[in-house]
Amino acid sequence: MTNINLIEAVRSYINRMIEDCGPTIKGLVMDKETASIVSMVYAQSEILQKEVFLFERIDMGGQKSLKHLSAICFLRPTEENIQALVRELHEPKYGNYFIYFTNFVEMSDIKSLAEADEFECVRVVQEYYADYLAINPHLYSLNIPNTYQQNYEWNDNLLRRTVQGLVSVLLSLRKKSATIRYQKSSNMARILADKLSSTLKRQVDFTASNPNDINQTIVLIIDRREDAITPLLNQV
Repeated sequence: MTNINLIEAVRSYINRMIEDCGPTIKGLVMDKETASIVSMVYAQSEILQKEVFLFERIDMGGQKSLKHLSAICFLRPTEENIQALVRELHEPKYGNYFIYFTNFVEMSDIKSLAEADEFECVRVVQEYYADYLAINPHLYSLNIPNTYQQNYEWNDNLLRRTVQGLVSVLLSLRKKSATIRYQKSSNMARILADKLSSTLKRQVDFTASNPNDINQTIVLIIDRREDAITPLLNQV
């Protein structure tokens, strides 16, 4: 069985970001969510040892010139973050920008960033799939308190965020195929499974696992309104 370590998966992405930047003084620019993602797997003292001496939120940044620093921008690909980056690139305060998104980025957003980069400060734009909070090597959270509206229907934005998080988990663990199973009695579980399946096929050419493979990856979606513990214990 392939080892699964979510903390190491996220740490490896952060290490690659820092290494890509090279031997220079760095600043780490995050949003509210990615700040939490980083803090779950890295102590600030550890990152300081890697020549990252400034930590900044993209929605709280000042205007002080920092041309001697290279910016590692680790952000979720939200509309707010794209617009914040566009504003930043119009008046860049860092010398260089290494931009990493936690999930898939629309081509229109890439075009907006390219058009804003009039000073040619951007060195890298890449997707690193660390779009979840790694709590321990085998447990993660998307930090979504409530996923449904009244009458137990999906909130569209939270459905999209949930799918993005699940896709990120699979890709960060280097999974190229999976079998998706869901609770038949739950309409929300069915919708999530369908959306996840279509997103994987469309964006990463994901395939279904061979059901006869003892090492197949299974994504099991269960409605939290149901008691899943008792039947699982009875099968042990």
